[in-house]
Amino acid sequence: MKLNESKFNEIQNLLKLKLGDRIMCSEDHGTKYLQIKDTEFWISTEFNELVVGIGLNHTHFSEEYGNLDDGIIQAFDLLTNKVKTTKFIKGKTIFKTIIEIEYSNSKTLNIGQTGLLIFPFWKKTKIETTITNPIMTKKEIENEVNNIIN
Repeated sequence: MKLNESKFNEIQNLLKLKLGDRIMCSEDHGTKYLQIKDTEFWISTEFNELVVGIGLNHTHFSEEYGNLDDGIIQAFDLLTNKVKTTKFIKGKTIFKTIIEIEYSNSKTLNIGQTGLLIFPFWKKTKIETTITNPIMTKKEIENEVNNIIN
């Protein structure tokens, strides 16, 4: 078993233990997926990568890139911190979305941005910001996350 798949399985087991039936898992053509009900959070493992996402934004992590541990940390940061989503809208079209993690020390980390090439650019831009509360607390999973990383 590849390291990314092993780490995915450890994360899946921890989340099933802590969140129970809120965890939805599936597998398709060798790719494993995990989602949490009523959230936009998801992770998957395929080939040699661990993919961490929220909504359409996602980042690929792997041993080859030297950042697999960063992916594990980002997954748990998304679960244990507020997530700020900023949507830029022209008319009824969302043409850009920015996702940021808001840490307890008031710092933010931009983890992704998606956008469209074709949109009604002549219309006035409206900006909508939503903040999603943490799904879990750091204290309840801190030891387990350290074990997954090490």
